[in-house]
Amino acid sequence: MIGKIFKDEEFSSMIADHGADILDFLIESGESFGILCDLNEIIFEPPLPDNLAQAFKPLTLFVLSDYTLSSAELDEEALWLSFEAGFGAENFPSVVNIPTSAIIQILLEDTVIFLNLSALPQNRKSKPRSVGSGGDSSIDRSMQSFLDNPENKKFFKK
Repeated sequence: MIGKIFKDEEFSSMIADHGADILDFLIESGESFGILCDLNEIIFEPPLPDNLAQAFKPLTLFVLSDYTLSSAELDEEALWLSFEAGFGAENFPSVVNIPTSAIIQILLEDTVIFLNLSALPQNRKSKPRSVGSGGDSSIDRSMQSFLDNPENKKFFKK
């Protein structure tokens, strides 16, 4: 039953809207925060060089603070979050575009304040597109690590 709910379009949309409301609040308040996202859904403009793109994990954490936070904005429909960031030792500049539906967690300090299990790759209706190396086995390992943490087991009904 729970897997069916996570894949339901209406439920997923409702959760993404809630996440967008939280993002809007945090951006407006100027509070630094982190977001854990499905890398397969992220668009970098311009695209990152291969050596930088391959350094990311399938589930990637971005911390928005200082300049990155000041550049953050939600589009008018709150379907996409975008922000400017520099990557690697050379600080390669790129605009990061993330659909709010692909944000799995929002963290404030070290606390998860939003959790969207519908955004996990295995709970999405569409198959994620492949970005760089890693593939499904990396996602499976990431999910297994998540499940192996006793604190996270409370999020799943057996």
